[in-house]
Amino acid sequence: MSEKRAPLSTVVRKPFTRRDLVKAAPVGAALAGLGVVAAGRLAAPALASTKGTCRFCLMHCGIVGHTRGTRLTKVEGDPTSRTRGFLCEHGFALREMVHSGARLRRPLVRRGDAFHEVSWSDALDEVADKLLRVKATHGPEALLIQTGWPMVRHPLVNWLHRFARAFGSPNVSTVASLCEASLRMGQALTVGSKYSADVRSTKTLVLWGSNPGVTAPPFLHVIAKKAAGGNLIVIDPVRTTLAREATTWIPIRPGTDGALALGVIHLVLEHGWYDRSFMEANTRGLDELRALAAKYPVPEVERLTGVPAKEIDSLARRMAQDTPTGVWVGLGVEHHENGVQTVRAISALEVLLGRFDGRQDARSVLTPPGPDFREVMLPALYPMSTPMPVPPEPKAKPLGRSQYPLYELYNREAQGQLLADAVLREGPGAIRAVMLVASNALVTSQGTQRLEAAAERLDLLVTIDPFFTASARRSDVVLPATTFAESPDVDEAERVATQSLVAPQGEAKPDWTIVVELAKRLGLSDFFPWATMHEAARQPHVPFMQDDASQPRPAPTVEVPRFGTPSGRAEFASQLLEQHGHPGLPEWTAPTEQPTAQFPLRLVTGPRPRAFINSQFHDVPSVKARMRTPEVLLHPTVATPLGISTGTTVAVTSPHGRIMLTAVVTDGVHPECAVMPAGFAEANPNRLISPTLRDPISGFPAFRSGICRVEKPGAA
Repeated sequence: MSEKRAPLSTVVRKPFTRRDLVKAAPVGAALAGLGVVAAGRLAAPALASTKGTCRFCLMHCGIVGHTRGTRLTKVEGDPTSRTRGFLCEHGFALREMVHSGARLRRPLVRRGDAFHEVSWSDALDEVADKLLRVKATHGPEALLIQTGWPMVRHPLVNWLHRFARAFGSPNVSTVASLCEASLRMGQALTVGSKYSADVRSTKTLVLWGSNPGVTAPPFLHVIAKKAAGGNLIVIDPVRTTLAREATTWIPIRPGTDGALALGVIHLVLEHGWYDRSFMEANTRGLDELRALAAKYPVPEVERLTGVPAKEIDSLARRMAQDTPTGVWVGLGVEHHENGVQTVRAISALEVLLGRFDGRQDARSVLTPPGPDFREVMLPALYPMSTPMPVPPEPKAKPLGRSQYPLYELYNREAQGQLLADAVLREGPGAIRAVMLVASNALVTSQGTQRLEAAAERLDLLVTIDPFFTASARRSDVVLPATTFAESPDVDEAERVATQSLVAPQGEAKPDWTIVVELAKRLGLSDFFPWATMHEAARQPHVPFMQDDASQPRPAPTVEVPRFGTPSGRAEFASQLLEQHGHPGLPEWTAPTEQPTAQFPLRLVTGPRPRAFINSQFHDVPSVKARMRTPEVLLHPTVATPLGISTGTTVAVTSPHGRIMLTAVVTDGVHPECAVMPAGFAEANPNRLISPTLRDPISGFPAFRSGICRVEKPGAA
């Protein structure tokens, strides 16, 4: 067991401490200015420009970085890229992030309650030594690697899988364990693949639990046209910016989206607003779906969801008659115990409304099955391939395989939300070493208190990050990584690399370099013989993740399948769910936690504010200035009786924890809710969420259907 980790630790430097450096900063700046004047006769470094890709979010906008020497002087959108020069405030903040004074400059190793700066060689030697001891004592599967948001769809993830498997561990987890994968699973279980809303060609666009104005800003102008044309519907407990512009905003009760979807399905089937011949020929379970939906007449749906009957009827008519209709589903639907089945209900509704009858482009879904079942089901999955020699298959199965086998089938990785459980237990399968790569899991994952307790039990916790995050403060070793601007950008599909936008700052190293240097110290050089990631990416690749013989391999039962599902049909009744003991139909279940006299409000955590992306940018002053304190949104009917106004400091308490936030009183939230963003270490809403309530199919945490109360500090 490692030494106790204090949440805040001293960083010991020679010859200066961090405080010394801060005190010296004004003097240094003045002297630097005098130096510039004195050296005015010397030629300044030439200005250079390099194209790259912004990796702050999934949009991956094209950018151009302008540098002078080792300084990134300007960042702008690349007009020749697919995003046509668009760049949001986060992209413009890249220069500030690269040169932030909060950046880690040298490796840190914990000694007692203090961190000491050490050389890269010493830091990597220490990590390798402890990993080998963990492997010898507990087995290689005792190592888990967790990646964060910056690694989404990043080619490094494949190399981390390669590293883990060369070590002997199957345990690599990404943010897929709490983001987007539940959507992919629900859609694929229904129609054979993930698909996206065809925003440009739809007449009626429904934003269901999604806020693309913040999460996908390059699409904002296209969505705005739908709003201007009177064809934008937003279903969300929060009145987002787009909801304010929408034709209709439906403030639904959190966790009841599946009931609303089934109610709309009932109206569509009852009124015959669908192509009966297409459904009978190309779907599985139509009659069973009809019987299920009949349990959700409009009055019952109104009772469950809080949506007025007139609006339910209007929603069904608009979606069925003002076609083509597209639905953009977001995390507001996924982050519940019923997330996968709710996605399936919405997907089934889209099938009924003609989304896949040929009138819209659905080629990614209408792909006839081939011999590889997983590739049939997941044509949109990030490709998993690797150069020779391929590391051997680990003997152990990924964390979460027994509890959530369909999650592993669809995502080929460990379910990271089980990390605390795996660390705190004893015996086979226990995790004893964790590497966090661009991940602040102690803040962003479910069960903050249990994760903090788990950190105390680990033999080794390593954080690889550009910043000294809350998770880094509890680590044994902290390795300073470069930002994406300081690393070569590799397109894994095209096997092409571009140079970094700017040189690495301080002693920070690219993640790829850190992984390779650590692999060599672990005796894994045969699996990492390349000098650069570009060289490795250019090697011939072969399939990496092999199918497991224990997984089902159903074959299509129709001669010419239309959908990439086991039956070749759109499956209202899913064969895979039935085979794994789940209801085959998209049944809705109410959230476990329901409001009580002690906790009367419904708790919604995680909607992304304009300023931050999860826990990113909290060390960037220009971004932090937009949201200086964590906030909780309250409806006036909740706040006024309690004497709470905007700016009041309030305590939010749930059955699981208590945090302090700043109140914002607005009529733009459901009157039964308290709504707050995630990502704040000092007021982490994950302390309020149940550490055990998860979707039974995907393992996704119930971030948006908890319960709480709000009060002024000191109130009885």
